[in-house]
Amino acid sequence: MHCRSHLVVSTFVALTIAVAPARGAIAAPAPSTSAAATTETPETPETLSAEAVSAFKAGEFDKAIDLFQRAYTLDPQPNYLFNIGRVYEEKGDLDKAVANYQEFVQQPGVDIEAREAATARLKVLQQTLAQLREDSEPKTGPKPQVVEPSPADQAAAARKRKLRIAGYSLLGVGGGVLVIGAVFGGLAVGKSNDAKDAAFVDERLSLRQEAKGRAVVGDGLMLTGGVLAVVGLGLLLAGVIKVRGKSNADKASANARSNRGRSMTWQPVVAPGGASNRSWNAGLSLAGSF
Repeated sequence: MHCRSHLVVSTFVALTIAVAPARGAIAAPAPSTSAAATTETPETPETLSAEAVSAFKAGEFDKAIDLFQRAYTLDPQPNYLFNIGRVYEEKGDLDKAVANYQEFVQQPGVDIEAREAATARLKVLQQTLAQLREDSEPKTGPKPQVVEPSPADQAAAARKRKLRIAGYSLLGVGGGVLVIGAVFGGLAVGKSNDAKDAAFVDERLSLRQEAKGRAVVGDGLMLTGGVLAVVGLGLLLAGVIKVRGKSNADKASANARSNRGRSMTWQPVVAPGGASNRSWNAGLSLAGSF
């Protein structure tokens, strides 16, 4: 509301300059005799400006701009340039608003206060345009550096992956064999109990023999499953120990580089004691270089 009232004030300034030349810096031209003689209402800068103000209040910015430009064509007063810039600003076309404000402040005979107002608007709009252009530009930051692993690291990673796969596979197979061995052991125990309850000797011997066979199978499976599980666990530990061993080796190498040039040694010391030199003192001294 404040912006539109400013436009109305600027328009009335233009009207005041055009109607009362004694009070303004630019005198308005006298109406032509041919226009006064016609019966139709002539198109004057004042009527065009009034229609432009009405169109501006109604939000018809393009129409208001056209009317102000026609008024400026008939009566090239600088205030019309200011009004055109103000309508462009309200419309959102900041580039054309800046262009009209710049043309306005460069005109001769512009009122000082009006020139200062236009200059202030120019400063704000130019800062706004610069910020909009900066925001619209794509942000190009520094590209992150991608460190590709060396062939040795890739080979080590592949070996670790194979060790993990083999270890997990053997653990799984070993666990399955252990379960089967435990089942056979349970069956052997069951047959042994049946043999104790058998009523006849032949039946008892047969059940004991069957229990013994199942026990042997169960023991073999348990042993095999245990071996497979231990081997699988060993492969997993080998991969972990290898990684940690490499890390410890790197730390040891770094410590060796940091301590290069530094040394501490213990040296035996034997020296005569007393003034007569008949007694001797022995000890250790710590010597170092940094």
